[in-house]
Amino acid sequence: MCICLLVCLAAVPVFAEGEGGVPEESIPSQWQQMIEEAPMTQQEFQNQTAQGWLTLAGSALKKAAGAPIRLFLKLSGILLLLAAAKSICGENERQFEWLAALCVFALCSQDFTALIAQMETALSECKAYLASFVPVFASVLVSCGQAGSAAVYSGLFFTAALFVCDVLCNVGLPAVRIFLAFHATGCVGGGVDLSGLASSLCRASKWALGLCATLFGALISLQGVFAQSADTLALKTGKFVLGSSIPVVGKAVSDAMGSILAGLKMLKGGVGFAAVAVVGAAFLPMMLHCVAYQFFFAALQSVAGALELRRTEKLLGGLGQCAGLLLAMAFFFCFVVVSATLVMILLGNGG
Repeated sequence: MCICLLVCLAAVPVFAEGEGGVPEESIPSQWQQMIEEAPMTQQEFQNQTAQGWLTLAGSALKKAAGAPIRLFLKLSGILLLLAAAKSICGENERQFEWLAALCVFALCSQDFTALIAQMETALSECKAYLASFVPVFASVLVSCGQAGSAAVYSGLFFTAALFVCDVLCNVGLPAVRIFLAFHATGCVGGGVDLSGLASSLCRASKWALGLCATLFGALISLQGVFAQSADTLALKTGKFVLGSSIPVVGKAVSDAMGSILAGLKMLKGGVGFAAVAVVGAAFLPMMLHCVAYQFFFAALQSVAGALELRRTEKLLGGLGQCAGLLLAMAFFFCFVVVSATLVMILLGNGG
């Protein structure tokens, strides 16, 4: 009891100088490192103006739209050229249909390979980052009196995040490549048409991702609320015992403890925001690429339909579906990380 009393009394003047916050020199180096590694801090996010956001958005769109625009121009030229050749040589209409589909797939396959590699790189980087971030953020939660929430975050969330990474890398991305092959064989070959199966599997995969996201969001929220209820009860009991058991200075120590926790909760938001910023920076460019490809493939599909290039129209529709599936996978992983982190940031801030 004497040792605990001395520790509590020593903590009062240290944190009193911080006026309810945590002094910068007392922040553990691992916490500070996580905040500094983020591409944008919580303070920078809060201080960003509308003009600044527009500038950042314009820069991101400019970078993301470069490759899709170049592909769009190439495909538009090829479609127009093949349509003109088809009108001149009408007796070889079937051969021109195949030639157009082959040219479109040859041009798009390189961009899709780069897009899938970009997704795989983002998943690998985020997996490595989470392996170092989760223990640090769990220690921040424990320091805020959220031991139960820390257990949920380092247990359920971390396991789910690693599992999602492995499934997307080992199953999801190869499946996208298979769907691309199905669409290509269905539109180029004259045998079995597997493009309809690929379209159905794409829709089913998106539905499954949406269902898993909903279930995970509900599960992490419920477990977080239950864990926070136990943490709040334990914390209030500790404050009451501390304030009533120590003569004279017990109330002052209990109040100082509340000020310390308030400062730590502010710091928790800064550390947690680092994960959101890192995941956003890793996946946002790829997601913008997917949106741009979807838009341009839809436009080119209309052009191919107007030029009566039916196989090419069907192929472009399938490519758009594959781009949409990649977008759904990226959004699903971002949702898992961001939703779990935000739940842990928000829980306990009112108590």
